[in-house]
Amino acid sequence: MTDTLLEDCLRLVPQDEVMRHIERICRYDRYQGSTGLEQAAELVAESAVAAGLTGVAIDRYPADGKAQWWTWRAPVSWTPVAAVLEVYEGAVRVVRIDHAEQPFSIGTYSAPTPPGGCDARLVRVGDTAVRGALVVVERADFGNARLLRELQTAGAVGFVTDAPWKGTPEEPHAGRIELPPDSPLSAFSVPPPQLARIAAAAVRGGRARLTIEIDRSAEMPVVSGVLPGTDPEAEEIWLTAHLCHPRPGANDNASGVAATLGVAATLSAARKARASFGTRASIRFFWAPEFLGQAAVLHQCLGESVPRQRLPRAVINLDMVGEDQAQCGSPFVVERPPDLIPSLLAPLAEHYVDQAFRNTATHSGTWQPSPFLGFSDHALFANPGIARPGVQFCHPADRFNHSAGDAPDKVSRIEMLRSTAAAAALAQTLARSGPDTADLGTIVGRWCDRERTRARKVAAGRSAEWGRRYLTRVDSTCAAMTLLASGRPAHQPQPSPGQEGPPVKAHWAGPLNVRAMMADLSPRTRDALSDLVTLDKHCLAMLFHFAIRADGHRTRAEIIDDTSFALEREIGSAVSRQLFDALLESGWLREGSD
Repeated sequence: MTDTLLEDCLRLVPQDEVMRHIERICRYDRYQGSTGLEQAAELVAESAVAAGLTGVAIDRYPADGKAQWWTWRAPVSWTPVAAVLEVYEGAVRVVRIDHAEQPFSIGTYSAPTPPGGCDARLVRVGDTAVRGALVVVERADFGNARLLRELQTAGAVGFVTDAPWKGTPEEPHAGRIELPPDSPLSAFSVPPPQLARIAAAAVRGGRARLTIEIDRSAEMPVVSGVLPGTDPEAEEIWLTAHLCHPRPGANDNASGVAATLGVAATLSAARKARASFGTRASIRFFWAPEFLGQAAVLHQCLGESVPRQRLPRAVINLDMVGEDQAQCGSPFVVERPPDLIPSLLAPLAEHYVDQAFRNTATHSGTWQPSPFLGFSDHALFANPGIARPGVQFCHPADRFNHSAGDAPDKVSRIEMLRSTAAAAALAQTLARSGPDTADLGTIVGRWCDRERTRARKVAAGRSAEWGRRYLTRVDSTCAAMTLLASGRPAHQPQPSPGQEGPPVKAHWAGPLNVRAMMADLSPRTRDALSDLVTLDKHCLAMLFHFAIRADGHRTRAEIIDDTSFALEREIGSAVSRQLFDALLESGWLREGSD
């Protein structure tokens, strides 16, 4: 039955319309509080109505930078109306960079210039006369927040760099720079060939002219709509896709937005063609700024005296689902929910993705599962107190991600078909309370076989003791899934016994906000933690896992041990100590009894 459902969805996906959605969305600079995001939200709302959703609405929130939803702050309204950098040697202009023509060239939250622009000396990093100058920062000299503080203290107007460029040497593109919302600096991002010309001009005494005009009138929009179910009391299934990103942002995340619109159109068409496609539970869709939009939605569920919305039963997040694997270099990934609460969401999601790839096997591409990492909107639902299983479809490694190269020509039509059809089939199955027991038993049995085979490969590359305990953990997970498939309750995997120490408990309000946690650290610890994350982004995932496992019963050692199995990697003692100490310093985790 599930195979037939997936085939129906593959047939019904409106592929041409899905690809047109991507083209249209990519025209807008979709900063989190910007007129471009507002315009994109209007476009998505119109498309959602056309796709057959009901109750389509755009909720708007002040983009004032204030704490709005627990520890989550609203974005700061910021739209670059004009952003131009001109570099001169004498009277000769050698470089002109215009954000209107060259996406990603202006750093997010760059400060405006005086009306009409301003002139600045052009200097290189290391020059002692930085005040009033635009500093040329080459990739090797680009640091993190420390560099920004040093330039700000020295009185620089701003900087220009090629540090975040992406793509290939043959096709380099300007990459993303994001400054603090209150930064007095301006920043320009360019590919290496342009920076080489600017650096040469700096050596020869060149100068720069900057013209930056910022509009601050926009609000933060959240678009929603629903395919209604027959039982208003049934817990809903939610599909989410973040709408924000500087243009073009085709794979990240116009692809996820377009795919969710495609899911809506696919299931609407199926309902019209066959009454049996109706579902008991409603399927609700959200398009919003990443993290902040879902924080606002969850606040309506949990943080208001009269909730406007109930929590869902499960969440499907689509983020970067359209990458052309041949061009961009990443397989399709199904990121699983955290294993704190056993759920059949992962086996079902992986079943449909596998079937989508099998049914389109004449086209290239691969897929693979991933442990929960929490780098997108699904992370908010993993928080203790919310604890709703969320699965993410994504291509996490894209060589053009966060750059001007992330254009519609990098999006695969077949990959969009796969992600849209698999998400539609999964949402339909969940909203109908799952497949029948026999079908579910077959799906879970195959999943357990694959999982044990994969686990042996993971264990083979680790220490013998860790590998043995990891395999035991996987066997326990498979046993829990088998129980769930048969309709019986299952318990979460337990940490290894006998690891002494005081219990650790979480102390924060609302969904975990790692950025806010880091803001509560001393500058020294924050800089050290930033350096660690720069070296290995998975350190953020470790922080997240440590925090959500702090239930007041586990010890520090048990939490770290449990996280290592969840992330399928041994965690060095120095790294775990630094990460855990930072959580304790912030006050977001506390050891011992209250």
